[in-house]
Amino acid sequence: MIPGAVAIRVGFDDPKQKWPHPHAVVKDEAGKTMEVSRTTTSIAARWILRVWPEADWTRPHTFHLADTTLTRSDLTTAGRGR
Repeated sequence: MIPGAVAIRVGFDDPKQKWPHPHAVVKDEAGKTMEVSRTTTSIAARWILRVWPEADWTRPHTFHLADTTLTRSDLTTAGRGR
């Protein structure tokens, strides 16, 4: 999906928007935020939102690329890179 990415945090909390808007933050293996284009993060966020429409999107979630799991970001364990 995104080379070097390990996890993608998705939610409706884009800090550049005044209204709820799909937003993604991409993390690498070290847990650091990767610089990717706004287009890429928007597409990734929308794809994840469409695949898991039943998720409670009032809170952000983290999609783990290694095992293709989605967990609420506030429930993510420390070892997975927040």
